[in-house]
Amino acid sequence: MQNLNSKNPFIQNVASTFLVQVFSLFLSFANAAIIARWLGPEGKGMLALALLVPGMLGLLLSGGIDVANVYFAGSRRLDLPTLTANSMGFAMLSTALGCFVIISLAATGWLKAMVPGVPVWILMIAMLGFPTAMLKSFFSTILQGLQRIITINLINLVQNILTLCLTLLFVIVWKLDLFGALMAPLASGALGLLVFGIMLSREGGVLRPRWNYSVVSATLSFGLRAHIGNMLQFFNYRLDMLILNCFLGPANVGIYVVSVKLAELLWYLPNAVSFVIFPKAAASRPEEMNVFTPRVFRTTLGLTALGALGLAFVGRPIINFIFSSAFIEAYVPMLTLLPGVVLLGGAKVLTNEIAGRGYPHYNSINAGLALVLTVVLDLVLIPRYGVLGAALASSIAYTAIFITAIGFYLAVSRRAKDKAPVRISVT
Repeated sequence: MQNLNSKNPFIQNVASTFLVQVFSLFLSFANAAIIARWLGPEGKGMLALALLVPGMLGLLLSGGIDVANVYFAGSRRLDLPTLTANSMGFAMLSTALGCFVIISLAATGWLKAMVPGVPVWILMIAMLGFPTAMLKSFFSTILQGLQRIITINLINLVQNILTLCLTLLFVIVWKLDLFGALMAPLASGALGLLVFGIMLSREGGVLRPRWNYSVVSATLSFGLRAHIGNMLQFFNYRLDMLILNCFLGPANVGIYVVSVKLAELLWYLPNAVSFVIFPKAAASRPEEMNVFTPRVFRTTLGLTALGALGLAFVGRPIINFIFSSAFIEAYVPMLTLLPGVVLLGGAKVLTNEIAGRGYPHYNSINAGLALVLTVVLDLVLIPRYGVLGAALASSIAYTAIFITAIGFYLAVSRRAKDKAPVRISVT
């Protein structure tokens, strides 16, 4: 049995991840304050929507290779050269498909119809970060599977620092406004990819695309089962922005982004825990996880709930101080999001543990049910209540995810044997 104490690598990895996330939080708020005060609600909403498009496309075309990388690296079923070469191949293919899709949408006018109020040229510039973000995600998850958590955290911290510095330079000094705010994360993301590539290369990774049928089959087989859930979960998180934009325009999206950003502060601890528990579950015996996970889940949920109480008291002055009085309307929607955000924080621990055991398809089912609920509630509540309606719909959907995640976790943990669903031989 593994004890939760200060000498435990799990605790050390969670602590390092959480501390980096907290430090990154201050950097993120400084960056958000610059954008909010220089661009206003409409500009902030346009930036969020512009970055959302390549984010959705990248998730759609990743094929779940990022999740498969964590599982196969953590379980040692595939070695580092095989995983890096496979990731390079998928990144090249996905980039080609992504360029074709976005050009086709722009040429037919559908891109403008999907994101009204945002200039097409802004969306096309945002797409420049598409291949970088995808390959960076693939490389990062390989290191995550190897439980090189501290290395990943340090690289992400440096990237966040660079993003803030570039935002200061591009937006305030050079006065590039929305274009500058968009280019800052794209440039820092490219640096992050470079560092991840160097780290993997030094450890024996092969940074050339290489296709092996058994590897492609295995990673896609596992990855797609998780991929469906990740896509659905992403839409659970962000589809409300698109729907809100269609009904009320970018300025209201800018208000809602602030509500979401503050409420999702509560996910820093759950994200750190779930980030570390995924590869641990892949490398541990199920009997060990049956004892370990409930303790981690209860602790995470309790601390997140305490954080929500504190945020409810300080949320309004934070909005006024950081984002200015123009965003004060974000406070009530933030309060509405808090209950669901707390519960989803606990669910993150369970869903990542389930995926680490080799059952990501349960999370896909959960996310699919929640997405249907989210869309129905968004269409009913946003026209009537605006930003508040979007927050209420998300909070209810997050609660549904929490309840279903508990049910799936109990089903998995009660299995007498935990047979690995994927075993392959690489020739």
